[in-house]
Amino acid sequence: MKVVFLFFKFLRFFFSLFLGGEACIKCGRITFNPPICEICKNQFIYDWVPSVNKVDGIRTRCNCCGKELISEIDLCSRCKEEKVLLHTDSVVPVHTYRLWKIDLLYMWKYQHRRQLTKVFSDLSSNVIKKEFFSDGEIPLVPVPPRPGKIRKQGWDQVEDLCKYLEMFYGFKVLRVLERTTSIQQKKLNRKSRLENLGHAYRINPKFIAKNILPEKIILIDDVITTGVTMETCAKCLKEAGVSTVYGFSLFTV
Repeated sequence: MKVVFLFFKFLRFFFSLFLGGEACIKCGRITFNPPICEICKNQFIYDWVPSVNKVDGIRTRCNCCGKELISEIDLCSRCKEEKVLLHTDSVVPVHTYRLWKIDLLYMWKYQHRRQLTKVFSDLSSNVIKKEFFSDGEIPLVPVPPRPGKIRKQGWDQVEDLCKYLEMFYGFKVLRVLERTTSIQQKKLNRKSRLENLGHAYRINPKFIAKNILPEKIILIDDVITTGVTMETCAKCLKEAGVSTVYGFSLFTV
């Protein structure tokens, strides 16, 4: 599988070179590893803000939703009014979903630019290990796609990300969650999503029967919008006996 990956990586580079490259989505420089050049990749994708500043020990992200704090302490202003996430113990969304990063995620999810999976897996591996692995490795649980999505589109971005993390970085991935509805969550407002809470996802019965759910897991998703998907999945896992549920996403709205 790794050989196949390297072959397609070389093939993409060759065609990009043959066609004269492509403009970087961030800076406009010509790159032969599109859609983002190496400079912007290192400066704006791989560079991220940790939950706690190592120099002074001050929290830099909201202790509930994980968004970067501006002038607040521990909790962002939104979570002080009403906590968005109740069943997750800690959440780290790496980047804010805005400006050119919106286009980057769109390219990955909807234009099927799967070369970005390698970029996002490099980032994810680094962040997950530094944020969550202080007391040992924790298995990853991907948020599952809608029924029929992989059959229709040929792939799912979160599953693709987890395959890379499993294959190239040695992470343990447990696919214990199942999606029970084909309704797209993005088409529902927060109220409708909350009404759907507990119905959209469930634990695969075979994992409950075998009683092999670990004490801690890390939920993996591509983007947190209202937080309901993360909350629903975390609630399912806790009801099934998981004691600690962390959350990780590449972006947050």
